[in-house]
Amino acid sequence: MATPTKAIVAGARYGRPTNNVNSFPMCNPFANALQRRDMSKKKSSGSSYRYMERQARDPFVKKAQAEQFRARSSFKLVELLDKHRLLLPQAPMCIVDCGAAPGGWSQVVARKMDATHADDQMPRIVAIDILPMQAIPGVHFIRGDFLEAETKRQIAQALDNRKVGLLLSDMAPAFTGHHSVDADRTMNLCEDVVAFSKEFLAPGGSMVLKFFMGGKESELRKELRCMFKTVH
Repeated sequence: MATPTKAIVAGARYGRPTNNVNSFPMCNPFANALQRRDMSKKKSSGSSYRYMERQARDPFVKKAQAEQFRARSSFKLVELLDKHRLLLPQAPMCIVDCGAAPGGWSQVVARKMDATHADDQMPRIVAIDILPMQAIPGVHFIRGDFLEAETKRQIAQALDNRKVGLLLSDMAPAFTGHHSVDADRTMNLCEDVVAFSKEFLAPGGSMVLKFFMGGKESELRKELRCMFKTVH
């Protein structure tokens, strides 16, 4: 059986986001709604008020609004796909986006696939999340836990015997504010996605996975090097 081709393990530094292509910043799914609020009329704690102020000044938040992306992290995936052009699978292979809500990464690949495979009749992108997500043209959304048997059955049905050529995960847990705890929780999510990839990712496929630095990333990379030909 052929080995999956490439894994991009994107490490985000805990705390202040950076703009490095290899460092995925933390993003708030509700950034657009927050920025529309009149902050002077809302009561909030000092930390949440400062966060909303940062969001209001963040050029990537403004750019996401201008280009109608749902999350600022969309631009990091755009950069990765431009840098690693072979990540996008050829038809009829599909893309699965784990933990997709609010849909920023699904939007990116949907636009890319529209540009290259506009004649496809069936959605080639399957997005999964336990949270609700507004519809995206060309994306089949499944609300559920991607580790549960029923959700996996729905994923397989949506794929309709087509192979998964690219697996995405921009997931992050609810943050406690404790670095070590949050890093461990993020790594647990990564391990779940890796287990999922063993079941669904096709030989020759690729995976883009986000984690927060400061945990057990060396162990994760070691496992991925046993699974993929190249790990970035």
